[in-house]
Amino acid sequence: MPPVNLAKHSAAAPRVSSGWLAHRSGLLAAPLAVALLLGAPGLASAAFTARTTAALNVGTYTVPAPASINGTLECTTIQGKKGAAISFTGFAAVARATAYTATLTSPTGPQAVSEIAPEDTTHEVKVLSKGNGKGTYTFTFSARVGPWTGPELQQSVTC
Repeated sequence: MPPVNLAKHSAAAPRVSSGWLAHRSGLLAAPLAVALLLGAPGLASAAFTARTTAALNVGTYTVPAPASINGTLECTTIQGKKGAAISFTGFAAVARATAYTATLTSPTGPQAVSEIAPEDTTHEVKVLSKGNGKGTYTFTFSARVGPWTGPELQQSVTC
């Protein structure tokens, strides 16, 4: 008969009690739970602190004075009172202007102010002076873009 090899008999692996496994799992679970509690806010924070950027072009715009106005500024007498009047039939438009302001000031202080829409190219402004109507009357014309006002185009007449 042929020789037969028999493996040496070895002792069976020791049995581990379920209580010991539970105790061992508890020891491992505690540090794992602490790590999750301490690490979770960082993970959540990372999710909410992502930054995105967008292209932004910034520019400036300076509101210019109207280049010219087509009109006549002259001394006038209205119902016995002396003053000045300006009548205009057009003006050089200012890019982006939302309105214009025409002001005529007498030498003694009174002013006539007119707000003019961009499409209103024909207008008349009159102001009468207190007293004898002699002196220099000043007409100013400026453009507005939203809340910003540009420099004034200025003309004068001496009566």
